[in-house]
Amino acid sequence: MSDEDEGAADGAVVMRAPAGDGDLGEAVRAFERLPERAPGRAAVAAGLIEAIFRTGRMPPPGVARAIPALLAAADADPPAAPGWPRVRTAAAAMVLVQGSAADPAGSLDRLEELAAAHPGDPGLQTLFATARTALRFAVAVRQGDPGALSRMPAELAGLLAGLPPGLDRLPEAEVLRRMTAMVAEQRFDPGAIRDVIAGLEPENAVRAAVEESSAGIIAFAGLTGDGATRFTDDQLADFVAHAERPGAGATDRALRHSQVGMAAHWAGRESDPGRLALGIEHLRLAVEVAGPDAPERVYHLGVLATGLLRRHEVSGTGADLREAADVIERATAAAGGPHHPQWQMVSAIAGQIRRLRGDRDGTDRVALDGLRGTVWQVLIQPDLASAAVVVRAAGDQAVEVARQYLAVGDPATAIAALDAGRGLALFAATATGSLADRLAGAGEDALADRWRTAAATGDPEAIPAGLRRDVMTVLTRDGGAADLLDPPSYAEIQRALTDLDADALVYLVPGEGVRPGHAVLAPAAGPPSFLALASLGPGAVPRLDDYLSALAQRDLSADEDGPDGGDGLASRLADIGRWSWDAAMCPLIETYLPRLPVRPDRPPRIVLIPMGDLARIPWQAARRPDGRYAVELIAISQAASARMLVRSAALPAVPLSPAGLVVGDPESPPAERARPLPAARVEAYAIRQAFYPGARYLGRRPDGSPSRSGRGTAGEVRAWLTTPGPAAGAMVHLACHGFVQTGGDRATAYLQLAGGDRATGGPQRDDGDRAAGGPQRAGRDRGRLTADELVTLLGAVPERAVGLVVLAACRTGLSLNGYDEAYSLATAFLAGGARTVVSSQWNVPDSTTSALMFMVHRKLRVEGRPPWAALREAQLWMLDPDREIPAEMPDALRDRLGGADLGAVAAWAAFLHGGQ
Repeated sequence: MSDEDEGAADGAVVMRAPAGDGDLGEAVRAFERLPERAPGRAAVAAGLIEAIFRTGRMPPPGVARAIPALLAAADADPPAAPGWPRVRTAAAAMVLVQGSAADPAGSLDRLEELAAAHPGDPGLQTLFATARTALRFAVAVRQGDPGALSRMPAELAGLLAGLPPGLDRLPEAEVLRRMTAMVAEQRFDPGAIRDVIAGLEPENAVRAAVEESSAGIIAFAGLTGDGATRFTDDQLADFVAHAERPGAGATDRALRHSQVGMAAHWAGRESDPGRLALGIEHLRLAVEVAGPDAPERVYHLGVLATGLLRRHEVSGTGADLREAADVIERATAAAGGPHHPQWQMVSAIAGQIRRLRGDRDGTDRVALDGLRGTVWQVLIQPDLASAAVVVRAAGDQAVEVARQYLAVGDPATAIAALDAGRGLALFAATATGSLADRLAGAGEDALADRWRTAAATGDPEAIPAGLRRDVMTVLTRDGGAADLLDPPSYAEIQRALTDLDADALVYLVPGEGVRPGHAVLAPAAGPPSFLALASLGPGAVPRLDDYLSALAQRDLSADEDGPDGGDGLASRLADIGRWSWDAAMCPLIETYLPRLPVRPDRPPRIVLIPMGDLARIPWQAARRPDGRYAVELIAISQAASARMLVRSAALPAVPLSPAGLVVGDPESPPAERARPLPAARVEAYAIRQAFYPGARYLGRRPDGSPSRSGRGTAGEVRAWLTTPGPAAGAMVHLACHGFVQTGGDRATAYLQLAGGDRATGGPQRDDGDRAAGGPQRAGRDRGRLTADELVTLLGAVPERAVGLVVLAACRTGLSLNGYDEAYSLATAFLAGGARTVVSSQWNVPDSTTSALMFMVHRKLRVEGRPPWAALREAQLWMLDPDREIPAEMPDALRDRLGGADLGAVAAWAAFLHGGQ
């Protein structure tokens, strides 16, 4: 066939497609062969675009890739048809999505400009919403933002719900749901991918797009999983052929070469020299094809360095190690700092290379730099749920880095590493208050004004994600604002311990497998040290899962009424007490603390930061074989992190006075179904009458009637917390229900107070534990005061001096999202500036808690003891079989103690001291 005949044939194919006759894919390929000066080419391109969008379905990859060229051709001589501007807008939106690989954030900005120019077209708004979701997903992937990725399933669900009826039930919609969820969870299930792809027709555009992205996406998705199968020669050849297929852009080609490299290396398991050489060849090609300015360059360099390290491990060649060092140096320079999504990866590889080369100089900085990347990611999250996703593995990463430095006898760096993974979401919630001033000090006045305007709403979630990222990038570039990314120095920790009158800060690090646990020790004076603790690990804790389950689910009323038959919390606490003495408290109390200077005026005092599940162990109830508890031998406080401890120590002390706020058993709304707490009323009323006569009393009085001063609504407590000046007092005692829902997007912790309207009705019981229960229903004012609200509320009034918060409620010290995170009601008060907080680890019995709380306040007000000592001495009073009940304890409270076992571990050991 002559060129003229071929041109005529192509023209015929192209002309049939806009009329709905013929294959769009063939028409697009024929159009690409037409000469650029062919008559009517612009009109033909416009007709093809209209035909593509007329189908109402996603075009297959080959057709979709042609849209930018078609649009450019049509724009050379746009048609005058009235419907063309609308079609062109739809095509422009699709081009933005397709071209997002180079600059997804810029594409998203241009999409918003496009949407703003067409506000009144429902069909286009649906297209814009779809494109917006796709571009936000691309931005989250490009920025390596796990918090943003975690929000994508909910955003996709909202998008699908807003589509015309039936579209959300199409197979393509299910594919999007499943794939988005896997990316958000950073978990790729080959079986799930196989299932969703198999449900699509072979010619389906979504299926074609997924299969085009990889020669074997199902096999590749399982490459890093446990027990992943080694690729056959034929499978590997398919990956090579796929990488060399023409037609793809540089970004896709580089990714394909990277896939070949990882497939050949069997995700780091391969030992065959030929496959290792093939993998490294393609990993080098990935770097070369991507180019020097590609956003993915750091990733490709990191993967290449990993491949070279693997071959070095197999062959022992120094050349591979030297090249890996050069490659990772280039990757580090290209990343530029902790704001880069691959910063942690390249820092970890750099540290590994330094250790292999025997280079100790700067190794500690490299390892800690990797952890700085996690801190940076937490600081840019807009809400607690997103921050929790980012820090999910932070504690484990910090512990792993710490173990590396303990192995070489470097406890100082281990301390810095451990604290880099503790309490990050809590820290992020408190670190934004001074950002505008920091920006102004850095000469970024315009950015400071933007931040002030956005922050003026008082809602952290209202601050745009892009603005957060811009602000943190500016503040942390060139090594500035190190206090935002780094834990406190050893000298700062020692100064805080001295100011708080404590002997040592003690991190308890769990063991793993055959590796022992450790106590990493920072004394108030002298060098750091550590103790290897062979039995300190979750696997060594007797019935740990049963114990943790009992903490989360128990109803103490059964334990109060009689023996628990060996199945309740009491028996588990006995086992835990014996184990915790042998595992950690015995070496600390009998070996380490005697080495420190003796203080004749007080017992040895430590501040604990237990890592992981160890944070749920009541270390004060560790029991020596002779029956004595740790609390009888030393004083124990707990901290969320050294960073938060240093912050608390730096605040000026706030003396107590007869004024303050006491809340006793407020009547919660019926929907909350919270049981009354008669002993809490008696306790609160007695504490107010005996020790704080000038305090305001809210809630119910001992006879059940509401206080004339107020019913104890959340609004009343908020008002007190934000009232500056000494007249309101510096102490708040909250004897009420506490509720904690841990994990997931709905993690929350709150104090249950009275609602905005008087609550009536509902079942009444004579006693109970202080944990809110029952299903929660939506309502405008349900009397809840949440942990995240407390941080924002108190942070807005730094001049408010709250000296003491006593949370005589259940589980107020329980973390919302993982024990290393340490974000709880108690730590929220501390993060907000409260000097001291007394909180609980589990559901506490109403009657015995009342006795303990009364004695805590008596120690504070009558005997003038500091808060940590007041709690400890009240606990010792509970343990003393010859205890004397003070004369000022009212008869109503005495009467409730009849038959109660005050010395039971469950009655006293739940309460912790934190802060000053």
